Amino acid sequence: MSLAQAQEHAPPAAAPAPPQSASVPPAADAPQPATPATPAVAPQEQSAAPAQDALPPQTVTITANADAKPPRVHFMSYRDSYLTARKVWQVSSGNVVMALRLIPAKLSATIDDVRVALQGHGVAMPIKVSEGGVFVVPLNDDIAAQDGHFLVNKGRGELTANIVIQPAVARDAWNVTRVGQVLQDARRAVRAITPWYKRPFANDVQSLAFCEAERGSALQLMDGEQLIATLPMNEAAVNDINQPVYCKIFDGEDKYPGHYRVVLPEQASVLLL
Repeated sequence: MSLAQAQEHAPPAAAPAPPQSASVPPAADAPQPATPATPAVAPQEQSAAPAQDALPPQTVTITANADAKPPRVHFMSYRDSYLTARKVWQVSSGNVVMALRLIPAKLSATIDDVRVALQGHGVAMPIKVSEGGVFVVPLNDDIAAQDGHFLVNKGRGELTANIVIQPAVARDAWNVTRVGQVLQDARRAVRAITPWYKRPFANDVQSLAFCEAERGSALQLMDGEQLIATLPMNEAAVNDINQPVYCKIFDGEDKYPGHYRVVLPEQASVLLL
């Protein structure tokens, strides 16, 4: 699903700011990055509860580097990315978030030193970018209403972006029941941002995986303080930036009791496959 397709069914914004970004093609008078590719995950059935509209705002950690020159190049408008991310957050009850993965659009472009900022109120607020150029889209109603922008420290047209759907569960809050819930919420969220005419051709979210870069790690299933099982993480997969990883994969149909806690190794990541 391209960013140009993602926002077709986004909810109307509270304030009339001109939309452009993760969901609509760029305007002719504003240079934009190349049309992004398809996200790694795709839809299933949506059934958001009315109470989800009252979800608390999403918190995003902002970091700053005083020694680095702040990004100044306009990458994309914030408003439509915000609308898509807000819908993902709402229909998933906050269990899933939307991120953007930056990708070089030119052979000369690199992302190892990429920095991103959100422009709002005349101030560029740094956004934390993980290895491989992935950052969670923050939810800020005020900046969306005033037509804020994402800024990067690259030239115009050097980068494009894909949508990535990520779990948003605390590392110490996983249990077998939560694994199944997040899988259902992820499928619902991706379905909510996929145009209806694309759904028959889109891939579904198949599984949730706990992964490490190296083979040999393991998860622990705990019942209270009692160790029930050690589950090797040795199934090959790729992460959100297409790097090989080794995982313990759950498909949501696992037969372990739901209250069993899932204890992750310190460096493990959680992926939707």
